[in-house]
Amino acid sequence: MRTLAISDLHGRLERAAQFSKLASADFHCLVLCGDITHLGPTDLGRKIVETLTKSGIPVLYVAGNMDPPTILEALQGVGVNLHGEPATVGGFTFLGAGFEYAIGENLKRGFGKLEGRKLDVLVTHAPPYGTEVDTIWGGRHIGSPEVRSFIQEHRPSIALCGHVHEARGLDRLGETLICNPGPAAQGFYAEIQLGGRVEAELLRLKG
Repeated sequence: MRTLAISDLHGRLERAAQFSKLASADFHCLVLCGDITHLGPTDLGRKIVETLTKSGIPVLYVAGNMDPPTILEALQGVGVNLHGEPATVGGFTFLGAGFEYAIGENLKRGFGKLEGRKLDVLVTHAPPYGTEVDTIWGGRHIGSPEVRSFIQEHRPSIALCGHVHEARGLDRLGETLICNPGPAAQGFYAEIQLGGRVEAELLRLKG
């Protein structure tokens, strides 16, 4: 299953339109790893997700630290909210946690709803601590220890994240592939192949 992964749109509605067009061409689902807006407003966040859903494929998302606390309420009925909630697309199970607080609590709550199903794709805004994808300029790691612990315990096939713009890249934690597709506001994204060997390719929009 071909999955389009993006993060950190920061309110760029025109970018959302570009990614919607791209997704409609040859992808099966789209995952947005938070920072839908840049401190709001929530109605812009809703417009962005609505625009992404025009692709005609499932759009799954979590919120980020730059999204207002009320963003998920504003997004009700649009796309698929993964914050503490599992979802299945094409036979693959997704689970996420957004924002930057109570991540472990929300992941634990969501994992309990899997009822024994394998977790294929973890979606968070915060990257796992101590990896290539949570390193800021100067080499300091600013990711989430809770996300790292969850990955090590539950071993999803792939973990998608964002937040640290300069740490766009791929890494591994044990069996889990880690992918930070980079800021979508600048046209960055990743193509994820699920099924068999999980693969990820970092790409950028043309123009």
